[in-house]
Amino acid sequence: MKENRCLLVILFLVLCSSWTVSQAQRFDQPTSSEIYQKIQKLGVLGNVLYLAAHPDDENTRFIAYCANHKLYNTAYLS
Repeated sequence: MKENRCLLVILFLVLCSSWTVSQAQRFDQPTSSEIYQKIQKLGVLGNVLYLAAHPDDENTRFIAYCANHKLYNTAYLS
């Protein structure tokens, strides 16, 4: 009886650990538009670092223009 209980506990632990590993490796499938934009971005060589002294100084329209229209790698530092 004690051996059966030990086996059940071990089996439970193995199943729980395998479930968490499978959850950690799950990723979202990119949509076709995301894949297309990443392919288009391969032909663009450019980086933009937007520096601002205060969060009120940020220009989100310019950052979005550089990131989405010009396909530059963009970063914001305040």
